[in-house]
Amino acid sequence: MDLKRHPLEAVGWLILALLLLSTLIGAVRLDRAHHPLIGDEATYAMQAASLAWDFDLSYTRQDYDRFVAQWGVPPEGLVLQSRPGSDRLVYAKPPLYALVLVPFVRVAPVRGPVVANALLLAVAALLAALALRHRIGGAAPWWTAAFVFASTAFAYVFWGDADLFLLACTAAGFALVYWGDRRYVRGDEPPPEVYPGEDTETERRSLARWCAAGALLGVAVVYRPVYLTLFLPALAAAWDGPPRRRRAAMAGLVLGALAVAALSLGLQWLAGGDPTSYGGQRQGVYGHQGYPEVEYPKAAWSAQVERKGNASWLQRQALRPQLSPRLAGWNLVYLLAGRSLGLLPYFLPLLLGFAAFQRDRGRWAIPLAVGAALVAFLVLLPFNFYGGGALGNRYFLPLYPALWFLAARPVRAVWMPLVVLLASPFLVPLWNDPSGYPVGLDGQPRYVSALARQWLPYETTQSNLPGDQVAMEGGLWVKLLNHNAWHAGRGRSLRLAGGAPVELLLGSPQPLSSVDFELDGRAPTRLHVREVGDEDLRPLMLLANGAEIFEVRLRTERAVHPLWWSPYDYHLYSLTFHLPGAKTEPIALRIRPARDLIEIHRGD
Repeated sequence: MDLKRHPLEAVGWLILALLLLSTLIGAVRLDRAHHPLIGDEATYAMQAASLAWDFDLSYTRQDYDRFVAQWGVPPEGLVLQSRPGSDRLVYAKPPLYALVLVPFVRVAPVRGPVVANALLLAVAALLAALALRHRIGGAAPWWTAAFVFASTAFAYVFWGDADLFLLACTAAGFALVYWGDRRYVRGDEPPPEVYPGEDTETERRSLARWCAAGALLGVAVVYRPVYLTLFLPALAAAWDGPPRRRRAAMAGLVLGALAVAALSLGLQWLAGGDPTSYGGQRQGVYGHQGYPEVEYPKAAWSAQVERKGNASWLQRQALRPQLSPRLAGWNLVYLLAGRSLGLLPYFLPLLLGFAAFQRDRGRWAIPLAVGAALVAFLVLLPFNFYGGGALGNRYFLPLYPALWFLAARPVRAVWMPLVVLLASPFLVPLWNDPSGYPVGLDGQPRYVSALARQWLPYETTQSNLPGDQVAMEGGLWVKLLNHNAWHAGRGRSLRLAGGAPVELLLGSPQPLSSVDFELDGRAPTRLHVREVGDEDLRPLMLLANGAEIFEVRLRTERAVHPLWWSPYDYHLYSLTFHLPGAKTEPIALRIRPARDLIEIHRGD
């Protein structure tokens, strides 16, 4: 590398540091009053507070009261478990993240978790950049900045969830795996005369590094065993090291992983729960159900679980593989380019690693390991392979840093702005407001840009994407894609918000050429359906009660595949419509297959 490029590298380190610092400042200033708890945040916050103040992992009424006092609201989505026959309740999540959070929640119970996330991200990003510099040169800080901030990864800081923690552990783990892998040589340095890396490292430091790498990668495995595939490139890198140390390196990896697994499993067992955190008597508790020790005693927990169903992954069919080529094909499309969770729109910098790919030191195994983990999610969780309620694909997030370390030859910094430019149309909403609530006012993921909504496919296979689901007449099923329509709460009808545009996904076990919309007497005599054309539809029939029947022709199916409640194919159609000139009042809508209309009114 030419010495003239040194100032550019210094600017890269400055930019990376400023981005990380701004993220930390944003975490410190985050107002959680406008950022409601979502997902597993309440469980992790209460688990960490229990460790910080009570020095245990058990759930008690004291934990509940402390949470309400600190957060101002009761917990929502609290996940608890106990061993069969025991009335001792513990938090049904591995305790490792809570251990890291303890000093932060002790000082700042509400902001502490996101501040911890910001610091974890900073440490992991700097370690990754320093390790990458050994091979790709002065572009390392620029590329690391792109990896983190030209993807959805940085926005996970503002969730009090374990996802950012897992990303940081994976990034730091692979940084340690490749830390001694020195191949890049500056213009004023002589080439190395010995094997680059570990031969110049003391045996004790080498063993400690590999043990730490194994422990960090083992953290991800404790939370989701699918990430065990990440050990394939790590073991290959250890074996490809200096011959006299390869066995010690591999042993260090395994020992580090076993140590962190034993720590997590042991703590959970001693607390009174199932060692894996996903077995035993496990259930999510919500406000409308009532909380143990608040609405009912802990002794009634077993009866509650028996009555409402055990949510243990080990005792119920939580994993539902589907051997459907159509389902697999659509999931592959959505994995790569889905509107809300596609890897290319929301993790595009992964291509940088491939641009500077070399096969040495086990890097050949990184794509295989990441690909195997993704296939496992697609097969085991075909209707929720992204993690639900996420910014992009949260299950991919801990796999993402492994792809950073594909880069292993000197590169030019110019590739970074190109990737940022290509990613920017999909990330502008997140860059503008990274700490905002993930779901927007329209009921859809807030980070999804207008370009993504227009050009990328909606993920019809995913059950946890926002939107109410309603069973209609004649076997039809509807998923509402914005808040301008809602379920009336009784019967099989919807309510529309006057003339506001409505988006929905319509499903049928049989192919349809048209459906009939029955609108009540408050509706105008015009219906505009975008899929039909620019002309307004007129009523096909007027009923005695003032209701209007419109025949809506359907285009070719949006997709055909099984849905999460049926092993049989459903034919899915996208519809966007509005009522021109409608008053701002709720209007009732019923949707039927066209053949049902003939049968219903034949005897009138």
